Amino acid sequence: MKKYDVVVIGAGPGGTPAAIQLSRAGKNVLLVDDRGKPGGECLYEGCIPSKTLEQSADYFYLLKYMKDFGINGGGTPSINWAKVVQKKDNILKQRSEMELKLFDSIPTLTFMNGKAQFISDNEIEIWNPAKNELIETVSFDYAIIATGSKPFIPPIEGSGISKVWTNKEMFDEKELPKSVVIIGAGAIGIEFAQMFAKVNVHTTVIEMLNRILPPVESDFASLLHEKMEKQDKVAIYLSSKVKRIDYNNDKFTTTFELSDNSSKSIISDRVIVASGRRANIEPLQLEKTDIDFNKRGIVVNEYLETNIKGIYAVGDIINGPTFAHTATYEALIAVNNILRGNNSKTDFVKNSWVLFSDPEIASAGLTEEQASKMGYEIITGIYDYKKDARAQINDRPFGLLKFIVEKQSGRLLGIHIFTEGAADLVGEAVLAVSCKATIKDIADAIHPHPTLTEAFGILARQMLGEMEKNKMGMEE
Repeated sequence: MKKYDVVVIGAGPGGTPAAIQLSRAGKNVLLVDDRGKPGGECLYEGCIPSKTLEQSADYFYLLKYMKDFGINGGGTPSINWAKVVQKKDNILKQRSEMELKLFDSIPTLTFMNGKAQFISDNEIEIWNPAKNELIETVSFDYAIIATGSKPFIPPIEGSGISKVWTNKEMFDEKELPKSVVIIGAGAIGIEFAQMFAKVNVHTTVIEMLNRILPPVESDFASLLHEKMEKQDKVAIYLSSKVKRIDYNNDKFTTTFELSDNSSKSIISDRVIVASGRRANIEPLQLEKTDIDFNKRGIVVNEYLETNIKGIYAVGDIINGPTFAHTATYEALIAVNNILRGNNSKTDFVKNSWVLFSDPEIASAGLTEEQASKMGYEIITGIYDYKKDARAQINDRPFGLLKFIVEKQSGRLLGIHIFTEGAADLVGEAVLAVSCKATIKDIADAIHPHPTLTEAFGILARQMLGEMEKNKMGMEE
């Protein structure tokens, strides 16, 4: 039986960087993934394909409004969705091949196409995922489990439930439906809804909760909800529970209960279930080990180590933030703890994320609710992009910038951005929160004009002035 220093299971944004860093540090590493190529869910059915399709939808949508900028393109714009999907496939192939070339350049890294199953606390079997044949049994000193998550389809009655799309099926479809019902108003559901609406697909969203985007600042979510209904023409039903999904004559009928307990049915070409994800635990056969796990994922401590010494878990397979970049952050912490002993802990107070809605929503650090629950005495500030020069030039004067500040020290605990380009603006926010910057630090920085990031300095100066005014009032 062959033995490795480290076995890494899953070649996504958690497993791949972990395997590379460990092998570069001199460890003999085996990286196993049942796709036979690196990238994981993020590359093939998540972040990258969704953003590629959304980019094409954005360009198509902009063509309708070029006349507002004095541009007359002539004719009626159309979109070839099969070419959009082909472009997506080319990008995925390019990114995967780049990683495989990198693997080949590292002599202590072995990449294997296979399904890994534990048979003890320090041994795994590797099975051929296509033929269900045993390839090899290996042992290890350390392991990192990074198998991610999978779409969750709730137990809904009806003949159509087996035919619904998740993000996995949707990205390979080469023809746009004329209508779609999306179940779930979280990040995935909202991104898909706006994308489909932009390419003239009649779109309906059904959400069981009383608001869209529960983790997002409530004022941001409310504004986006209003925009989606009024401008994007997306029908959104909140506090509504899907009862049945039936399929007949190539059409879906989705029946759901409204907030007033009445019933409504909508006929559509497609139904997409975006009601959450679950840790991808079952293929690992953890019941053959002593590793502690539950339905929410593998249980780890603050060092990302399981209850079995030397076995770590990162990314969506554990109960924590479910972002690709967070999986990478966790993976590098696990790597450090393997190489140097458990001396690195996770710190999610400085976590960041982006929702690629329109406009985008981005966040770094704590929300107002989180900061209050943690006992901080806070003050908040809001900047309205309606008055922003760059936003007006872009013809997108819409959105907000919000600071969450510790009252006593002026330290920025959270920065939340809701405007076009928020995904790029959040870089400054991440740095500010991670470095424990104060609003004076932001105010003293020279932000270029006219840019969207100029708002950071304007809001910081505004809040400093209010704090000084309140301080003088207290002294009087």
